[in-house]
Amino acid sequence: MRTAATETGQAIAVIDQHTDQLVTFLRDFLRIPSVWGDGPALTAAAEHLAVPLREAGVDVDLPYSGTDGMPNVLARYRGGDAGPVVLNGHMEVYPPSQSWKRDPFGGDIEDGRIYGVGVSDMKAGTAAMTMATVMLAKAGLRPPRDVVVLAVPNHFEGGEGTRQAIRDGLEAEYAINCEPSDMRVLTGQRGIAYVTVTVSGRAAHTTALDIGVNAVERAAEVIREVLAMPITDHNGRELPDVKVCNVAQVSGGVAHNLVPERCDITFDFRFPAAQTQDDVLRDVRAAVGRSLDRLAEFPVDVSLEATCVKNPRSSLEMSPDERIVLDVAAAHRETTGEAASFDVHKAWPDTPIFWEAGIKAVTYGPGSMDCYWDDESVLIADYLTAVKTYAVAALTLGGGR
Repeated sequence: MRTAATETGQAIAVIDQHTDQLVTFLRDFLRIPSVWGDGPALTAAAEHLAVPLREAGVDVDLPYSGTDGMPNVLARYRGGDAGPVVLNGHMEVYPPSQSWKRDPFGGDIEDGRIYGVGVSDMKAGTAAMTMATVMLAKAGLRPPRDVVVLAVPNHFEGGEGTRQAIRDGLEAEYAINCEPSDMRVLTGQRGIAYVTVTVSGRAAHTTALDIGVNAVERAAEVIREVLAMPITDHNGRELPDVKVCNVAQVSGGVAHNLVPERCDITFDFRFPAAQTQDDVLRDVRAAVGRSLDRLAEFPVDVSLEATCVKNPRSSLEMSPDERIVLDVAAAHRETTGEAASFDVHKAWPDTPIFWEAGIKAVTYGPGSMDCYWDDESVLIADYLTAVKTYAVAALTLGGGR
């Protein structure tokens, strides 16, 4: 009689027999320059994921993602009657910095690591979830629930592809988001608020500084106060959490000999579970009030960036006793022989979107939670472990058989 233990062992054995194919698949994925917003490249990335799934007999569709010119990948490997599990990841990457010493799209391998822009965030995880499903099909294993592969091209738009799939009727009992977690099981994550502050002044010539009011100088005062301010909850109580705030963009002035009458600042806040994006806006507006005078004459606008309005990126905190947490931790232990570690992500995977839709979800994946750095890399061993863990989880989630 086939049992969950024999099936998980069979899945791991099949994966071990195909390690070269798995690494080659990831390497070729990294060589597709699927930079955020590049429709043809992201379509090529979607087609790359679809090929081995179709070859393994998995149903694959490339539906609308919510963004024109670049499809989702939505694949379903048929299992038993239990509610489906979604394996979720994204295909887009940020543009590489100018400091790379390697070809950022070369897929170099050295000393057990594979290199490439976005390999951590999150092509290794997206490739792993795809190939875990392929390996289950190759092994002829029928999990107790459908396994749905959902790869999106527009996560950076606030999880738009995942939201679109749910709007289009995707239902499931569980989801595993495969963003980088340092191979830890994540029980929460910070939310995101991109806050734009537009500071006004009065234009004048450099030789008439007494007439002008320099918006860039005023913006500098805002930046200093925002970086120094405490973070507070909805009742205005100061929070002990570390503030994560990046001055991401500053733009002001129109000519080298004129006093700038406008300066735009974009702050990237990663707020803890005790905060909302509205709390962040309130804190920033209070900082503006402390840092500047003459606000009636030279007003300052504080607003959320458009995708945060359309797709709010909420924070998440779940119980470590949730079944999805315990079962993914158990799958990690079965795959590695070691107990899982737990953590909270400072970045924003799509995991809260599933919870908002009534789907219990957790984040677990290969790669560093630092997400983006020069000569980005992932341990090949961690990538292969993720393939195994996703396959084992698909067979055992919710008690398996």
